Amino acid sequence: MAVSPRKAPKAAPAKSKGSTMQPLLWVLLLSIVMFAFPESIILLFIGLLPTLVAFIIDKSSKKYSTFCVGAMNITGVFPSLLELWAGQNTIGHAIQIITNVFDLIVMYAAASFGWLLYIAIPPVVNALLAVVAQHRITQLRSRQRELIGEWGEDITSRPRNTEMLAKGRQNAPPSAPPADEPELDIINATPPAPS
Repeated sequence: MAVSPRKAPKAAPAKSKGSTMQPLLWVLLLSIVMFAFPESIILLFIGLLPTLVAFIIDKSSKKYSTFCVGAMNITGVFPSLLELWAGQNTIGHAIQIITNVFDLIVMYAAASFGWLLYIAIPPVVNALLAVVAQHRITQLRSRQRELIGEWGEDITSRPRNTEMLAKGRQNAPPSAPPADEPELDIINATPPAPS
């Protein structure tokens, strides 16, 4: 009896240099941006705090609340950012914008509108899908009644044995309706709305 040689387990692939350097490159890029544009970073940090909060509290893998709040929050911060870039573009001007209550209200109200969208849109879409599904069920029931009227009640019974069904198909002429098809019961219960 021959003994087959054992294969040595393959070693895990080593990390490439690019994957180990990537975090370092991000830190380097962020520090360059912070030193080149400190006034913009200050304004963006204070203005985008609601987005940071949404990111921290959102435990879902897709981060839908972060995207929704973040998109609206950026639209609220953008006018102040344009004012900073078009104006003096100094740290003092950035602090002046941040301490202006009206600018903060615009930034945070836009973020709150993002929260409102995140909370309000899913139930509306859910209700719309339920209406569409109910309409489709009504159409299928109508078509089912037409088929029962055309073919008779025999099409609503289940085949007792699949062999009998196969024999019935072999003996039937090609133009004849199917002998016993699976059950097409009329459903009287309303299905639950999709969630």
